[in-house]
Amino acid sequence: MLKSQRLKENLNSLMKEQKLAVLATYHDEETYTNLVGFAASNDLRSIYFVTPVATRKYSYLTGSGKASMMIDNRTNTANDFKDAMAVNANGKVVVAEKTDELKKLYIEKHPYLQDFLESPSSALIRLDVDRYIIASSFQNVMELDMT
Repeated sequence: MLKSQRLKENLNSLMKEQKLAVLATYHDEETYTNLVGFAASNDLRSIYFVTPVATRKYSYLTGSGKASMMIDNRTNTANDFKDAMAVNANGKVVVAEKTDELKKLYIEKHPYLQDFLESPSSALIRLDVDRYIIASSFQNVMELDMT
C-alpha cells in the first residue's frame, strides 16, 4: 500500500473516531482557540462545525476567512508519546448552507447537537482544507497537500 494512501486511511479513521477539535482563529494579532464538535467529509477536503453567529469565534472566522484545527487521539497517558496522533488542518473558512446532506453528515456524528445546528442563530462553517500536518509517534511529522 502506498504511504500516502495509508496516511489518508489513518487520517480518515481519526476523523471518524474523534468528536472534538481545537479550532484556532486569528484577529488583530491575537490568536483565539475553542473546542468544537466537527464532522469531516469522506474525501477529507472539508471539515464542518457549528457556531453561534453572535460570538467572537464567528466574527474572527468571517473576518479573516482562515482557520486551523487540531484533532488528536491522546489519552493523557505516557503512551501518548509513542501512540498518539495529532493532526493540524489548515485552510479557508466559509459559511456553508445547511443542506439536508450536510445536516445529515453532522447529525450522524453529533445527534445531541441537532437543535444547535438547526437554530437560526447558529451557522454551519466549512473549513476547506489546504493541507494536513500529521504528527505521530511523538516526532514523526508528515504533510498531506489537499489542493
